[in-house]
Formats: sequence, structure tokens, C-alpha cells
Amino acid sequence: MSNEIDEIDREILRRLQDDARIAFRKIAEDLEVSESTIFVRVKKLQEKGVIKRFTIMISPEKVDKGLTAFVLIKVNPRRYPLVLEILKKNKDVYGIFDVTGNYYTITKVRTGNRETLAKIIDEIGLIDGVTSTETAIVLRNIKDEIRINL
Repeated sequence: MSNEIDEIDREILRRLQDDARIAFRKIAEDLEVSESTIFVRVKKLQEKGVIKRFTIMISPEKVDKGLTAFVLIKVNPRRYPLVLEILKKNKDVYGIFDVTGNYYTITKVRTGNRETLAKIIDEIGLIDGVTSTETAIVLRNIKDEIRINL
């Protein structure tokens, strides 16, 4: 995929990661190409799946989701696909990672307080096929980068 993206595409992506609302006109001026060139390239990047969507970043603390935890989950292998489907439906689960090692999956959970987190962990533990969980509560967020370095 990387050989399909040239330096102009990379620069467009960098600028859109900085500000998804930046005007195509501004990108075009900065890169010394036409606005229609930017439009066509962004459209192609979307069609290729390089750009998945345009969105905003919300401060979790400002919307009562300031508590982050990672729940490491052991699962009966035969029930694993069902466990993943149930986890995907949980509105407080923000990431599900299929991993190697002692656990089958690690989930990223965001919530407002420890009481709610305890309920979420209990719900996960009750999913048919989950054999055990271990939870790590995030004390400080040192780095949580969503940008892809190009």
C-alpha cells in the first residue's frame, strides 16, 4: 500500500490529521497544486480505504469518560468469536485487541468512575466463554497518539 501513496498524498494526510476541517483550497495553496487535485486525491484515498473517516477528538474527561482501564481477558477458544461479538456491542469498550500471550484479548474501557468500571468488569466476566479477567486502571495518560506518522 505504501508504494501507492506518493509524497503529495502523504502531505495531504498529514494536514488532514492535524485538522480534518482544513479547506482543500488551503492544502492546494500550500502544496502548489490545484484544489481539484486535492479533491480527487482525497476521494481516491477514501476509496482505497486509506482515509477511513473524518472525525473530531473529544476530551474524555469533559464527557464523564475520564477513567480508562485495560481489561485482559482469557477465553474458552471455542467461545472466542461470540465473546468478541458481545464485547463489540458494549458502548464502554473503545478498543478490542486480539493479542498473543496469556490472554486472548485486551479491551480498552472508558467510563466515568470506579463503580461503573466494576459493573463493566462484572458484565465481561459473565459473558459465556470468558474464563478470567485482569484489569489495569490507567493512572496517567503519558501518550495516547491516534495520528499515524507518515
